[in-house]
Amino acid sequence: MPRLLLLPTSAAALAAALFALQPAHAAWPERTITVVCASAAGGAVDITTRIVTDHMAKTLGQTIVVQNEPGAGGTLSIANVSKAAPDGYTLLTIGPSVGTIKELFPKAAVDVQRDLQPVTIIGQTPMVLVVNKEVPVTDYKSLLAYMKDHPGDLTFASNGRGSAGHLAGSLFKKMSGADLRYIPYRSTPQATADLMGGRISMIWLSSLGNLAGSDKVRPFATTMAGERWNQFPDLPTFDELGLKDYEITTWVSLYAPKDAPREIAETLTAAVNAALADPEVQARFTKIGVVKPRATGPAFLAKYLNDEIEKWGDILRTTKDTD
Repeated sequence: MPRLLLLPTSAAALAAALFALQPAHAAWPERTITVVCASAAGGAVDITTRIVTDHMAKTLGQTIVVQNEPGAGGTLSIANVSKAAPDGYTLLTIGPSVGTIKELFPKAAVDVQRDLQPVTIIGQTPMVLVVNKEVPVTDYKSLLAYMKDHPGDLTFASNGRGSAGHLAGSLFKKMSGADLRYIPYRSTPQATADLMGGRISMIWLSSLGNLAGSDKVRPFATTMAGERWNQFPDLPTFDELGLKDYEITTWVSLYAPKDAPREIAETLTAAVNAALADPEVQARFTKIGVVKPRATGPAFLAKYLNDEIEKWGDILRTTKDTD
């Protein structure tokens, strides 16, 4: 049975783990590793990938090149990596869209669970619910009461169906029973502009951006169950507020082609753990709002991926976009 790798707590433990996990039959890696990132440059998935792989390159003693290949919800990148030689020199990082592909792209020729080998989660970015101050509520309890008394009056927005903001709102609707209307936008900046202008009521965001310090909006709660977000230490989680197990994050995970040796996946996980334990990496994560995963390793990612596919498939099938 594959091992669940938790984060080692000392440099000595990390060194021992890396040594123990090196394949006995091959001196891997011996050349440059390419990580295909299923996201555009500059986004949360790309930045998280680059922070972690910068450190991994030092640990593994080889250059790691990040190659951005966004499009079609990640199916293009999955297809390309799945066809690569299973030797550990072509890998994939992808964001939470990996959990919605089966529902949003039912005719896709790729299946990440069939075509790729899970390696590990490398980072997560929670979200924060932001409400326009024209909505006459001051806390979560009064927000729930207002939605109950004014069904369908409030709206939430995101940059399209299946996006993190859409999923966050849809999950909230399902778990709280809130009667919210969904308004899709072409981009997050357009949606936040209309939030500022009072044309929509609320939005879930992974960063406040130009909303920070605005007197027109009010942050309410964050979306990582059981853990407050260091970007908003004074804000409760939805879990704290009574919406038990409500969670959505921009989680970034690493994969290899299906038949890559398991020893390589475990060596990669140990290199990721070394990065996550480094104070410089932690500082870079904190600066952009990324938090370390609760656990790492192939077994953990395989289960997490399966749970996310089931969770968001159910949400997308059963929650109406508009009521």
